[in-house]
Amino acid sequence: MTVLDTNFLIDILRGKGTSEAVDLIDNPKTTTINVFELYYGAGRSAKQEESIAGIISLLRSIDVLDFDRKAAVKAAEIHAKLTNSGKLLDIQDVLIAGIVIANNEELLTRDVAHFNRIPGLRCRSW
Repeated sequence: MTVLDTNFLIDILRGKGTSEAVDLIDNPKTTTINVFELYYGAGRSAKQEESIAGIISLLRSIDVLDFDRKAAVKAAEIHAKLTNSGKLLDIQDVLIAGIVIANNEELLTRDVAHFNRIPGLRCRSW
C-alpha cells in the first residue's frame, strides 16, 4: 500500500496529471503530517478558500494515517539516528517517515534521495 507525500498531493491539487496515478494505486493514503503541510500551504496562499476547498475534496478520497504512539516511537528513533550521524532532515519528514514505517507502508515522493537517508523506509518516485 502507498502513502502519498505532500509533493504528490500538491500535483494532484494543481491538476498536473497525477490524479490518474492515484487511480492506479491500491488504497492510497497520506499522513496527518502531510495534511498539516497542505493546510499550512493553503493558509499562506493568495487563494486560501479555493485551496482549502481542494484539500477537503482530495482528502475525502484517501485514508489518512495518524501520528500515534507507535509512529512517535519510530520517528524518535529515526530522528536520534539521523542527528547522531549529522544527517538532519526537517522534522515533518521524520514524522512522516515514522508513520509510514510504523504502518508498514511505502512512501510515494519526489524526494526519494532525501528520504533514502532513513533506514527501513521504503519509498519510490513517480
